[in-house]
Amino acid sequence: YRYVKLKHQVNPHFLFNSLNILDCLICEQNTEAASAYTHKLAGIYRYMLKSEDEMVVSLRDELVFVDLYTDLLKERFPTGFEVRVSVPEEFMARFVLPCSVQLLIENATKHNAVSEDDPLVISIEAGGDTIKVTNNRVQKVTKSPSTGLGLTYIKQMYLDLSGKKVEIEETEKIYSVTLPLI
Repeated sequence: YRYVKLKHQVNPHFLFNSLNILDCLICEQNTEAASAYTHKLAGIYRYMLKSEDEMVVSLRDELVFVDLYTDLLKERFPTGFEVRVSVPEEFMARFVLPCSVQLLIENATKHNAVSEDDPLVISIEAGGDTIKVTNNRVQKVTKSPSTGLGLTYIKQMYLDLSGKKVEIEETEKIYSVTLPLI
């Protein structure tokens, strides 16, 4: 319940930012890009609605969602932002919490600077019984406040569903979250 509630809190903020980007594309009269952006945004909300009542989703579905989300972020950050996915096919039928991988990407962009000179690079890798999302740390001039609710809820939901803990590794240079595959 708390996880679903959290998703609803994130949606208005994400929608607001997305509509601002769409408005810019329209103002620039870039109708082709605006149309493609609209279709991706619709795909994201379709996934969120579809997965809203699901406790888990396939890793394949989550990564398709992450790809759409990443494409939208690339409109906001055309340079200095990269997501690398290395997930073998054998892991695609495993399960994760809906929006859990996406939330980690959102957190990375929220808490790190995105610049062409010092790019933010996020890697997503699966191995064993886990999926790991790692980003380099790029100091922001002004820090975004964090409640830590998203990660707290994800940690609790994974513990409740699988009995396994989410692992967090944090150094000066990297931030990494490892989620159990269900």
